[in-house]
Amino acid sequence: MRIRLAPTEAKREAILQAAAELMLKHGFRGTSMEAIARSAGVAKPTLYACFPDKTAVFAELVQRVVAEWRGNFLAALAGDGDVVTRVGAALTAKTKGTLRLISASPHAAELYSEHDRLSAALLRDYDRQVSDALEAALREAGVAQARFLTQVLLAASFGIGHKAQSPAELGPALRLLAERLVRPELPR
Repeated sequence: MRIRLAPTEAKREAILQAAAELMLKHGFRGTSMEAIARSAGVAKPTLYACFPDKTAVFAELVQRVVAEWRGNFLAALAGDGDVVTRVGAALTAKTKGTLRLISASPHAAELYSEHDRLSAALLRDYDRQVSDALEAALREAGVAQARFLTQVLLAASFGIGHKAQSPAELGPALRLLAERLVRPELPR
């Protein structure tokens, strides 16, 4: 009887890196477990010891991306400057993460539809955490209608991100959005 040893963390990371590259290049449907194993330089049994199927690999990738986005947003919101500066930076961080991912793959629409299907709860949780953190920062700064302003800021930043041609356009537009919508709501 053979004893199966757990794969090393380095192999797991190689698998996730290979999967990310392949899925960005070929899409979810165009990436096979065999291609992931080959690209990661691991045997298929090692791949299957780490992940039962391609959906599990994808879910792990989405979880990591969302954790990075959350970290970037919260770091910017807690960063230097007044609340207007921090809100502009946080909205920029949130929107740039999404736009970078979309612009990195010709299969972005497919990947987004897959992650909506597979990771909807994770993304709802992320959106709630972002909204709660933004609302708390606005409330702490003395904004009377912090929840409503949060909703407007997030909706407007989504629209700006959706229309942007490149990540470079986002910073100035989102800083202006924060300046025009947040500054007038601050107590004098």
